[in-house]
Amino acid sequence: MMTLYRIYFALILFSFTTLIHANNEYDAIEFRELNLSLISAAKDGDIDTVKQRLKEGASIKARNRFGNTALISATRAGSLDIVKLLIEKGANVNMVNTNAETALMNAASRGHDDILAYLIDNGADINKLSVKNLSALTEAVFASHVPIVKTLLKLYADVSVVDHSGKTALNYAAANGNVEIIKLLVAHGADVNRQTENDLTSLMWAVGYGKTEAVDALLKLGADPTIKDNRGLTALMIAKENNYSEIVKLLKP
Repeated sequence: MMTLYRIYFALILFSFTTLIHANNEYDAIEFRELNLSLISAAKDGDIDTVKQRLKEGASIKARNRFGNTALISATRAGSLDIVKLLIEKGANVNMVNTNAETALMNAASRGHDDILAYLIDNGADINKLSVKNLSALTEAVFASHVPIVKTLLKLYADVSVVDHSGKTALNYAAANGNVEIIKLLVAHGADVNRQTENDLTSLMWAVGYGKTEAVDALLKLGADPTIKDNRGLTALMIAKENNYSEIVKLLKP
C-alpha cells in the first residue's frame, strides 16, 4: 500500500515540476519576444511602443541576433528622443553588437551629429574599436561627414588608427577626395607620409582613385611623391599607369 502511495505522490510531483518548467519556458519565450519588440520599435523610431515595452518590463540590455541593443537600433534610426529615453532608463552607451560596434560608431557613420553629441555627453568612448578596427572617426571620414569629423577631432580622437584592411582615416579621406577632411586630419596630427597597406601613402590612394584636388592638397601639406610602394612604384608612376594626365602634371618635378 505504501508503495502505491509513493508512486502516486511521485507522479503528482513529476506533473507539478513539468508544469513549472513549461511555464518557465513559456515565460522565457514571452520575455524574449517582449525584448525583441522593444529593439524593433527603437529601430523603427516608434517612441510610444518603446515606452510601452519598457513599462511592460522589457530589458534595456537585451540584444537581437546581430547583438544590437535598443540604443544601437535607435541610433541607427536617427531617433534622438528614443536615445535620450533609453539612456535616462540606464542604457549602457558603450555596449557593443556582434561586430563590436557601438552606438557612437553608428551615429558617426550615419551622420547623426545630434545623437553623437548626446552620446559623448553621456560617456561614449570616442576611441573604441570594432572587430574591423574601425573607430567612430574612421566611420565618419569614410562617410565624409565633416561636422562629425570636426567634433571628434576636437575631442582628440585618435587619427593614427589602422583598420583591418590596413587603412588609416587619412587614407580614406584621400581615396574619397575630401580635401576638407584631409586638411583637418593633418592639422590634428595625421602623418601625411605614413605607409600602410602595401606600403601605400595617402598620396598614392588619392592618385589611385584619380582625385586631382586631393593630390594637390596632399602635396601642399608635405606629401612626398618619391616614396615607393611594395611594387616599387611612386605616386607619379601610379598616375601614369592609370593615364591620369592632370595628376601627372602635378607630380612631375
